[in-house]
Amino acid sequence: MKLIRRMGHGFTLVEMMMALGSGSVVLASVVIASVALQRSFAAVETYSITEGDQLRVLDYIALDCRRALTAQVSSNTLTLTLPVYYNSASNNVPNTPALNNGILAYGSGSVTVTYAQSGGNFNRQVVVKDSGGTTTSTKTTAIATNVASFTVTAIDLTSSLSCSIMFFPTFRYTSGNGTWRAGATAPSDALGSDGDLYVVDATATDTSTTGNVYRRSSGVYTLLQNVKATSVYCNTFLRNAGARQ
Repeated sequence: MKLIRRMGHGFTLVEMMMALGSGSVVLASVVIASVALQRSFAAVETYSITEGDQLRVLDYIALDCRRALTAQVSSNTLTLTLPVYYNSASNNVPNTPALNNGILAYGSGSVTVTYAQSGGNFNRQVVVKDSGGTTTSTKTTAIATNVASFTVTAIDLTSSLSCSIMFFPTFRYTSGNGTWRAGATAPSDALGSDGDLYVVDATATDTSTTGNVYRRSSGVYTLLQNVKATSVYCNTFLRNAGARQ
C-alpha cells in the first residue's frame, strides 16, 4: 500500500505582516471616509435648517406687514397691529369678514404681532384682544434659532420698513463646540472660555467687520478666515386698510 502524504500550506510571517498592513490601511481609509461623510451630512443638514429658518422669517414678516394696520419700532422690536383675522392666536380658524362700503371688516377687537430676538431665538408673539381690550389669547413661537442679531429700521411706518436678521454660521461649527456670543466689536480674550465663538453683529460701527466670526482657543480669540455670519434682509411695503381706501 502506498501512503499519500498531505502537505500543509500557510502564510509566512512576511506575508502575514503585509496582509495586516494592507488591511489596516483599507480599514483606516473606510473610517476616515465615514467620518468625513458624516461631517458633510451634518453640515448640509444644518445649512438646510438655517436656510429654512431664514425663508420662514422673511415670509412671516412680509405676510404680517402686508396685513398690518399700524406698525411700531422700539429697541429692535417690531410690533404690528392687524385686524382680527382669526378666532385666537392658537388656531387658524378664520373669522368671516363683512363687506361695508367696499371695506372688509373682520369684527371687533385687535391682533398684535410682535417680532423680537430672545437669546438665540427669533420669536413671533401673537396677542388677540376683544373689543374691550381684554387679552383672550396669547401665543409665542420661536420661528428661527441660532440668531445673532435682529435689526429693524422704520423707513416710513406709513409705507414701508426694513428688517435685517443675522444667523450664526452653524454649518461650520455646531453649538456643542461652545457658547455663541455677539457684539459690535471684536471680542476681548477675557470673554468666555476656549471653544466659544463670537460674531460681530449688525450694530458694528465699522460695517466692514459685520459678520466676522472669532473662535477662542488657548485663551485667545482668532478671526476665522473665509467664514461670515449670514444676514438676510426684508424690505416690505405696508399694505394697510387705510392705504387701500
